Amino acid sequence: MGDAVTYLELLASEAPPVAFREPVADAKAGGIDGSDLERLIRAERLAYDVCGLFEHRRRRAASLSALLDTARDLLGADDVATVLGIVTRRARTLLNLDMAYVALHDPELGADVVRAVDGHVSGLTPSFRVPGDGGLGVAAQRWIAPFSTPDYLADPGIQHSPEIDEVVRIEGLRAVVAVPLSAPDGSHLGVLYAAAREVRHFETEEIALMGELGQLVSPAVAASLDRQRMRDKAERLASDVRRAEEEREGVWRLRDSQHALMELILSGASVDRFLTVAGQLLDAEVSFEEGNGGTPPDGKQDTGAEVVGGRWVCAVRGAVDYGRLTVGRAQPLSDVDTALLRSCAQALAVLLQSRATGISQQDDFLEVLLAAQPGTKQLAEQRARSLGFDLRSRHVLVAARPEGGLSDRIRTWASVYAREAGGLRSYRADHVVLLLPGEDPSALARAVADSCAAATGQLVTAGAAGPGTEPEAAPGLYKQAARCLHAVTVLGVAGGVASPRDLGFLELLLADEHDMEGFIGAVIGPLLEYDERRSADLAPTLEAYYAANGSPTRAGEQLFVHANTVARRLERVTDLLGPRWQDGVGALEVQLALRMHRVRARLRATDGNRQE
Repeated sequence: MGDAVTYLELLASEAPPVAFREPVADAKAGGIDGSDLERLIRAERLAYDVCGLFEHRRRRAASLSALLDTARDLLGADDVATVLGIVTRRARTLLNLDMAYVALHDPELGADVVRAVDGHVSGLTPSFRVPGDGGLGVAAQRWIAPFSTPDYLADPGIQHSPEIDEVVRIEGLRAVVAVPLSAPDGSHLGVLYAAAREVRHFETEEIALMGELGQLVSPAVAASLDRQRMRDKAERLASDVRRAEEEREGVWRLRDSQHALMELILSGASVDRFLTVAGQLLDAEVSFEEGNGGTPPDGKQDTGAEVVGGRWVCAVRGAVDYGRLTVGRAQPLSDVDTALLRSCAQALAVLLQSRATGISQQDDFLEVLLAAQPGTKQLAEQRARSLGFDLRSRHVLVAARPEGGLSDRIRTWASVYAREAGGLRSYRADHVVLLLPGEDPSALARAVADSCAAATGQLVTAGAAGPGTEPEAAPGLYKQAARCLHAVTVLGVAGGVASPRDLGFLELLLADEHDMEGFIGAVIGPLLEYDERRSADLAPTLEAYYAANGSPTRAGEQLFVHANTVARRLERVTDLLGPRWQDGVGALEVQLALRMHRVRARLRATDGNRQE
């Protein structure tokens, strides 16, 4: 029993296996042989067996502890990424390997796709699609058991795939083990891979341990995928609910907005009022830009919205191209806002069409031009051309007041006169307004007064202005003609006629509304525009010339330039203003306009300095 006690003592002291050789060696050195030596050798073998059994149980306990830790970690994991991270990390550390990755089956692609990787990698990234025509994963799925190789690229027994071989080559992998993952219903869930960068023959226990790991983590992976699918479905449902609520609110908003737009159309609201309401509906600044009044391209009535220059634009089209609505705001337009913008454009087209139709029925196109409402003048111009009057040709506006008032006879004469002259007519409180083709306002005013007097027997006082060459000029021409009519009345000349050229500065002096801007523009406007455009000094030169009593030399001394320079500038003044600036009345008007311009500029400068 002494020999057995010796080895029991060695085992009890956890002596290394190399120490088991010493008792046999000492016995041989002491001359022991025969049955005693055989018993000692048998005890040595048994000690080795017991030590191996202890080591096996230790490794088994460590493996079970690792599996238990894995299960514990998986209990706290919820999302797929966390679960897969735990699985790959445990697979790599369980057998002390270099890397591990999980490829889950994607039903839509019909293939396994890498979803998680652990360890140092260079070419294998998540989203890599694992080919189904080769690799260890195919064998693992077929046998529903772990499958391994000590040296992947050198193993002829593996069904190789060029893509997988390339990844293995890039990563420098040698030994690889693949573990199938199955859902609770037995369907294929994916494959867990673990690999080393050196040749390694996996032991049976290591293969079994990886199989146990696969069985342990498969339910957790399946559960996390189910939870992810449920969360995705819940998010889609919530998104659908939000979208449905937004669409419902959008429908209600469109309904209420269309009611408001219909009320504007029925009430015949002005364009300004319409734009104000449209801005409130769209919570943005809405403006209207007039079109050319022609037929829409290819006869289309399209009112689609688009972005132009950072602003949303929608065409306003009906019988003609009225123009476009523009919307400017910081945030982009939603689908509901875009639909609402199209509704506003269509409603404005209907409003403009109804207004223009009403005006055309009254045969009162001139009133449209004088009102200067955007959008309606295109149809009026089109209608005027059909009557033989081109609003873009040179025309004059006459305001004629019969001394006996606007009788039916006067109205009849005005309609006949306008039609025969190829013009337009309208009425104000006590006078007739005529837009007639021509260039000489004084001559046309006299012709109108004489014709009315001859036809009705009434004395007529008239004022005229022009010529104009654009439809937009009508409101301004009317103001000038009305001022001239007022000036003739103030002067007490019943039956007289006058134009701005006849009255000069008296038009400004005698008018109820002192249009200094219009007077300055009419007298020296071309001069001021030339100075501003060319940075010239024609206006100061002309003032200095008048102050020097017409002496270019003294004017040059005041301006610190040569007299020849003054002479050249005065020649340019003649080109711009004509020779009237040197006549008595013309010179007076020019000096008055220059003085008014100078004083106004000085006052503006003083006011600007005070505000600063």
